[in-house]
Amino acid sequence: MPADPTPVTSTGRCHLDSAAPDVTAAGGDAGSVSVLVAVLGFALLLMLGLVVDGGRQLIAYRRAANDAEQAARAGAGALNPAGLRTGTYTLDPAAATAAARRYLSASQPGGQITASSITASSITVTGNTVAVTVTLRRTTTFLAAVGITGVNATGRGRAQLVHGVAAEEP
Repeated sequence: MPADPTPVTSTGRCHLDSAAPDVTAAGGDAGSVSVLVAVLGFALLLMLGLVVDGGRQLIAYRRAANDAEQAARAGAGALNPAGLRTGTYTLDPAAATAAARRYLSASQPGGQITASSITASSITVTGNTVAVTVTLRRTTTFLAAVGITGVNATGRGRAQLVHGVAAEEP
């Protein structure tokens, strides 16, 4: 006849007679799951930060390039009025620089705190070519938790004055 599996209460405690080992008596595994969950949670948060802030960084690079290209186009439209009367198409360097700067200042939302803003720009007019470099400062969301509060994105644009209907003319 098999042994009786019912508990025996001799000292007020319940004791089951079983052959299962007591893992807490060995003391090796207590709390190890908590540490694993904490480490994996931090790693997942870091990965989420890289995905979100990395995606926003790519958007900032594209915006910097767009702003630079559009500012260069705006500058390349500033013709020298004296040359138009003689048929010589040249840029007015001061007007080209001013037009590019106007575009860059208009591309920023006025009076608002933004997540990204133009921190530096350079405009160069050489002959009939306008070159613009724009640097945006982008604040981070998740990566700020590990000390990376912002990243820079730089874009460059060039525009050249050409004229002609079917093809470029000298």
